[in-house]
Parts: sequence; structure tokens; C-alpha cells
Amino acid sequence: MRPEMFIYFIVSLFSCSNHNTPISDKTIDEFIAKYNSVKFDEIKGISISQRSRNTNEVVYVIGKSEGNLPVYFVTYDLQKGNINTINKSNLEKSKVPDYFTSEEISNAVKTIRKYDFYFLSVDSSENVYINPFYINEPAYLLRLKMVTGDSIVRKGYVYELYKENWYLNKTRKIN
Repeated sequence: MRPEMFIYFIVSLFSCSNHNTPISDKTIDEFIAKYNSVKFDEIKGISISQRSRNTNEVVYVIGKSEGNLPVYFVTYDLQKGNINTINKSNLEKSKVPDYFTSEEISNAVKTIRKYDFYFLSVDSSENVYINPFYINEPAYLLRLKMVTGDSIVRKGYVYELYKENWYLNKTRKIN
């Protein structure tokens, strides 16, 4: 296959798989009402996202919410309801010692499964990054501990104030 055809194929494939169903303001408001007072303390300092899912298992990516450390890949068995494997190969390649215990990883998986989110991260300041709508996407919503203004940049994304201390990822707001 010619290189330009290969690139076109990949771009087309990505474009087709990246069409998201629009999220209404009503859906966002219902989500905020449901989770406005939830603290998410159990994963403070942790970032977890669902990487892939099939009928038998879910693969999660777990890392520190801040910093630039390699991540763990965790395979969760849906039939047995437990973790099958904790892949630490990225840490080993980078010669980084374990920074989470098996219990911390297990608790993070339990938390994201409890809320059924695709992405959940809580930083040291207790700001919460959430994506309950789309797999393999950055945080759709950001709940700041304290409001800082109309828009802010966090983790490379611009978030616009939606209401109270909730912000929407500017690139994700689809009406």
C-alpha cells in the first residue's frame, strides 16, 4: 500500500470511530446534580481511565494524577469480578519503582467501576476530572475545589465555566 493511501486509511478510520453522540445540557445538569457533593477522596492523587472493553474484560490505565510517570495497565475480568493482571512493564522499562500498591490499584478500579466512568482523576488540590460519556477521551468535565474564572487551562485543555464550580472541556461541549 502506498504511504499516502495508508495515511488516508488511518485518518478515515480514526474519524469514523471518533464520532460522539452529542451530550445535552440536560444530561450534563443531571450528572452535576448527581455528583456535585461526591468527594472522590478514595482516589486522590490517582488518574484512571478505561482503555478498552470486550465481553470478558476491561483494561484500565492507572497512574498518578500529577507528574509524568509511566502507567500501569490493569486487566479486570468481568465474569469473575476481579483483577486478572497488573502490567508494570512501562515502569520496568523506565526503571521506575512501583508507586502504587496492589491495594491502591484495586481500590481505584473499584471506584471507577462503582461510578461507571470512562475517566476519573483527582489531583492533590481535590480538583476532579471526569469523563462519564466517552471512552479514550480526556476529561469532559472538571470540578474545581474553588472557582477561578470563566475559563482555565488544565492538562493542556481549555475548560469553560459551566455552572458553580463545574467546567466543560471546550473541545467537548457539543450542543
